[in-house]
Amino acid sequence: MVLTTADASGRYLFNRPILAAYELTTNYLMVAAVFLALPYAYRQGANVRVTFLVSRLGRTPRLVINHAVQVVSILYCAALVYATFQQTRHVRGTNTTFVTLDLPLWPAHLVVCIGLFFTTLWMALDLGEVRKGRSSLFLDE
Repeated sequence: MVLTTADASGRYLFNRPILAAYELTTNYLMVAAVFLALPYAYRQGANVRVTFLVSRLGRTPRLVINHAVQVVSILYCAALVYATFQQTRHVRGTNTTFVTLDLPLWPAHLVVCIGLFFTTLWMALDLGEVRKGRSSLFLDE
């Protein structure tokens, strides 16, 4: 926020913007804010779900569906970890950098991979809590 404010102030007041401020904000800072907060959001139960059908079911069918949802979520997130790791390797291998500065882009991709990895890890560790109804994926039920 400070970087963006300083960049806007420099641009409009002094006609001297900060070099690469926009790229740093979009490629590093926003990525870190979103993907490093993802495991925390999962642990707090900040998940968007549609439960109007499942809430009408009995305990056993709801438990089966909750286990299936948890496993599918783990597998999907694990696939995203793999894909983002491959993307990180590709970006590092091609030495992709910012347009304005010679800063590499691969660390931002690695941050995405790390955030998704820890989210997957939390979901996998939380699998045993589904039966007890204490999984973070289903906290508001």
